[in-house]
Amino acid sequence: MINLNVTGPQGAQGVNGSQGAQGAQGAQGANGEAGNNGAQGHQGYIGTSGSVGTQGFQGSIGNSGSDGANATYETVGDSSVSLLLHMEGANNSTTFTDKSYSAKTVTGYGNAKISTADYKFGSSSCLLDGSGDYLRIPYNTGFDLSSGDFTVEGWVNPSSIPASGVAIFSKHQSAVAIDYEFSIKNSTTLMLATPGVVFTERTVPTITTGTWHHFAVTRSSGTLRIFWNGIQAGATASLTISNSASLELVIGASSFNSPAAFFNGYIDEIRFTKGTARYTSNFTPSASAFSNADEYSSLPASASVGQTVYSSAGIYVCSSASPLVWKKYAVSPSTITF
Repeated sequence: MINLNVTGPQGAQGVNGSQGAQGAQGAQGANGEAGNNGAQGHQGYIGTSGSVGTQGFQGSIGNSGSDGANATYETVGDSSVSLLLHMEGANNSTTFTDKSYSAKTVTGYGNAKISTADYKFGSSSCLLDGSGDYLRIPYNTGFDLSSGDFTVEGWVNPSSIPASGVAIFSKHQSAVAIDYEFSIKNSTTLMLATPGVVFTERTVPTITTGTWHHFAVTRSSGTLRIFWNGIQAGATASLTISNSASLELVIGASSFNSPAAFFNGYIDEIRFTKGTARYTSNFTPSASAFSNADEYSSLPASASVGQTVYSSAGIYVCSSASPLVWKKYAVSPSTITF
């Protein structure tokens, strides 16, 4: 059998099929990397300074506050103190400084000198060797004790007490006149000599050498008292004391024109107070040096500008720290000029 494969003509193109359904949306892509920071801009220009305003008026001083930790309310100056010798200085110095309200010139004679070997207060005292040594102060009305109250006091440390006695202080011109002279007559007797050859003697416990002793002679309302180590020696007295303008004051001897009865030992903290009887009954002698009586005694050695010190003598304001300058005002100033 014979197969005949005869190819017929190509058929017509079929009709296009319908479009397929839209595919699902793809997943979101990852975030891109952050961009770099932009460059910093230029700094702006500084503005013009404004003009200085007019200074305001000074305010008035406020009322005083209560005492603070740094406040100072000390008495500055004591005009009743006419002599105050601390006997302070370098060893063997012959300079004796008066710290009374109005400083006096004090001159040493013989071998009178400052000594650091022994002292009651501070770091030195006056040393007199009992052979021509004494201190001399020119006449001053502060030593005139004829009327009114007074106190003369100090500390002595005798090295020896001869039978002839030793003078502690005197206002006496030998063979001419005597206002007063106070001395250790012997180891148990004190003596105050006054015009008219009047010797007021008082017995005290045995005065030991090499020991500091406090003495005081006071007058209150006409009544005179002698104290030794704070204890009144014997009875009171009523004595006449003259004022002789020619007489100089002497410490450690009996007179200025013909000195004798020279004190042998140490003397410290001599103070003359005119117008005040500091002791009228037994007392305990001060355990420290007396306060300076000059006007500037309580002012600090260093201060800042504007620092103020209030005192009974006035008000002090520091106007310069270097060099240190204090300005004194009688009352609180409304304006302080530096």
